[in-house]
Amino acid sequence: MTISGLVLPAVAALAIGVPAAGPHRRLHPSVGARALALAAAALTLAATAAVATLAVGFLSGIPWVREHLTWCNSLYRTHDQIPAWIGVPATLALCAMMVAASRAYRQARLDLWAAAEPGPQIRIVGDNRPDAYAIGGRCGHIVVSTGMLAALDGAERRVLLAHERSHLRHRHHRYIALALVSKASVPVLGFLTRRLHLAVERWADEDAAAEVGDRRLVARAIVRAALAKSDYPTGPALLGLGNLGVRARVDALLLPAPVLGNGSSSALLSAPFVGAVVVAGSSLQVHHLWSFASHVCGL
Repeated sequence: MTISGLVLPAVAALAIGVPAAGPHRRLHPSVGARALALAAAALTLAATAAVATLAVGFLSGIPWVREHLTWCNSLYRTHDQIPAWIGVPATLALCAMMVAASRAYRQARLDLWAAAEPGPQIRIVGDNRPDAYAIGGRCGHIVVSTGMLAALDGAERRVLLAHERSHLRHRHHRYIALALVSKASVPVLGFLTRRLHLAVERWADEDAAAEVGDRRLVARAIVRAALAKSDYPTGPALLGLGNLGVRARVDALLLPAPVLGNGSSSALLSAPFVGAVVVAGSSLQVHHLWSFASHVCGL
């Protein structure tokens, strides 16, 4: 197998998957967020598989490696030898991707996951800085500062709590963690981080609008929260009412509520299509996996 045969499936997946992530704006936010998450996972796996294949192909050509890992002999014979000018950068890139993904995941857990300590779902902290966000996990809860409570009236506080409860109910912290890991390991996918984050915020906005029965009230609460927080920047990963895409979210709330089924077929076709490309590309490397399994498992 040629070098181009090793990386072409991943290039095809990226070329098809990046445009496929675009239609999420025309979907209900809950459907769009799932489509974006699926696309991010598929594209990250495709890019990682391509780099890993080049790195392992290069390492399998090193005599010392083949002597100690006999399954590499079969791997070495199945495709062209990877030259050092490609293999060395691929190996370094693979290590960097793994380290970056690990760090991003650990940071996401620190920012978005709650410790396994039971307590009230709504936790009010004495802080004049206006802040409110959801912390997911086994003991997920909502953190609201006294400054944020003072900035909103009673109706707007209902919106705030409905919005944050939506984040907890649908486990939006997992979507954001996936986007952060994708961006860290494959920086070219950074555009998905903001799109996916915005999609989950829109999802929570729509849930809040359905609960309070007033879309304009939700829009007003978002603006009030954003203005209150304008002098106090928050972490990019936090899930909160006024944290991201305020103008786009307000504009969407001033329109009629999106229909859940509208465009869902497009999302269900586009994201799995990206996955199909990745699977097709991975199938080209089954013989590598078989060689490894034969050595380790004695098949």
